[in-house]
Amino acid sequence: MLTELRVRDLAVIADVTLPLQPGLNVLTGETGAGKSMLVDALALLMGERASSDVVRPGADKTVVEGAFDLSDRPAVRQSARDLGVDVDDGLLVVKREISAEGRSRAWINGSPTTVGVLAQLGALLVDLHGQHETQSLLRADAQRDILPTRTPASSGSRCAARTTGCASSSAESRGSRPSARRCAARRITSAT
Repeated sequence: MLTELRVRDLAVIADVTLPLQPGLNVLTGETGAGKSMLVDALALLMGERASSDVVRPGADKTVVEGAFDLSDRPAVRQSARDLGVDVDDGLLVVKREISAEGRSRAWINGSPTTVGVLAQLGALLVDLHGQHETQSLLRADAQRDILPTRTPASSGSRCAARTTGCASSSAESRGSRPSARRCAARRITSAT
C-alpha cells in the first residue's frame, strides 16, 4: 500500500507531501488544483517515460518519492526480491529524479536502480486507470480488436457487418437497437 507520496518541482507543484491511509483515499478539488499532476507523479515513480518538460520552471530537477508498506503483501515482497530489491522490513521507498536536462535517475530503498526495474515493480504495486480509459470499449472497432481474428477469405466471417449496428449509447440501447449484451454475444458467436 502506498503510504506517502512526496512531489517536488513537478510542473507547478513546488513541494507537496501526501500522506495516505489504509482503505479508500479520495483526491478532490477544483479543475486545475493539481489532482492529475499527483497521478502523473505516481506514474513517473512507477517507471513511466519522463522528459525535462515535467521540471518546474526555474528548478534544477523534479523529485518524486513514494513509501509503500508491503508487510501484508508477501507475494509482492517475493517478486521484489526476485528483481533484486531488499524489502525484508516490509517497507519500500522509491525515489526518482528527472533533471532539467532530461536525465533520469532512480533509487529503491536507497540503492540505485533502472527505470525498467521501476516499471516491473510498479506493475506489482500500482494499477493506474484514467477517467475515460474504459470508454474505448463502447466503440465497435475497439470491440472487434479484442475478439480473436479469423482468416477473412476462408471463414466467411461477417462479424464487422453484424456488429455495425451494435455500437450505440446506452440511451439508444434501450430503444430499437439490440442490447449491448446481445451484441457482444453475437460478436463472440460470429467470431468463433
